[in-house]
Amino acid sequence: MADTPHFYIILNQVAGTGRAQKIWPQIETVLKQRGISYELQISSYPGHTTRIAYQFARFKRTNQVLLIIGGDGTLNQAINGVQNAGKTDIPIAYLPCGSGNDFARGIGLNSDPLQALEQILATSAPVNIDLGVYHDALKDETGYFVNNVGIGFDASVVSITNNSKSKRFLNKFHIGSLSYVFSLIQAFTSQDAFQVTVKANGTVKNFSRGFLVTTTNHPYFGGGVPIMPSARVDDQKLDLVVIEKLNVFFFCYLFIMMLMGKHTRYKAVHHFRADDLVVRTQTLEFGQVDGEEMGSRAFDMHFNVTSQPFWLTTDQTEQFK
Repeated sequence: MADTPHFYIILNQVAGTGRAQKIWPQIETVLKQRGISYELQISSYPGHTTRIAYQFARFKRTNQVLLIIGGDGTLNQAINGVQNAGKTDIPIAYLPCGSGNDFARGIGLNSDPLQALEQILATSAPVNIDLGVYHDALKDETGYFVNNVGIGFDASVVSITNNSKSKRFLNKFHIGSLSYVFSLIQAFTSQDAFQVTVKANGTVKNFSRGFLVTTTNHPYFGGGVPIMPSARVDDQKLDLVVIEKLNVFFFCYLFIMMLMGKHTRYKAVHHFRADDLVVRTQTLEFGQVDGEEMGSRAFDMHFNVTSQPFWLTTDQTEQFK
């Protein structure tokens, strides 16, 4: 077994409305009791994690693992910092302390940060998993994502949730994912149908009543909802789900079916799986990437796949097979 690595830790104290800050003393105690070598950096403002991860990637020494403590948005920033530094061989570990924690679900990581720490400390070698890459031609903007990029309904839910008082309240009781549910009705009434063009596997399809358009790297979005149960983080492909605008009654029924993972059988749900995807809209729509708002705008998004080493146990990687 390889020597225990040195952990370079980035802590986002405000993740999960302060959950990360509260759990850190317990994490620190475990690391010290076991004689684990580490260095701590505090992420103190939006985008700071990206800058810290970028600098770490440029000067990383051997036998080091970048450990992120925060939510999926914090992990997204770290991934972008490392990838933008051009150092794609740096192992990343993650302790989920956010609201939705979809990435942890997607890779079989325990949602309890202390249990997840045990999984990390039991790991001896990294495993490559998929990352999504997007380039928006309209903004000449490139980014990476671990969960998904959504346009329309789910992005509207994210915008409403991120600006709601209920999210902060529920996070105090570690049930922040419920805040997504509370935002669904408001998002449904405010989100109109829109035209969307999809290019995948050599074919082009146009939808005049697009409503939810989500490109995902694994099964979950919105705090544990299985948007595409068959999606995998190790198949070098992305899954795109387009759901057309429905009346409120059928939408509620479809959402229940989605919670059960049975929504893909309906005609209003369209699924594409490919290593190269294009999604275009003409109207101003909300967008989100890994739960972070992209604003309201038109999109001309080109998606593909790259990989990233993650510090995962054998038990976790077994679920990918």
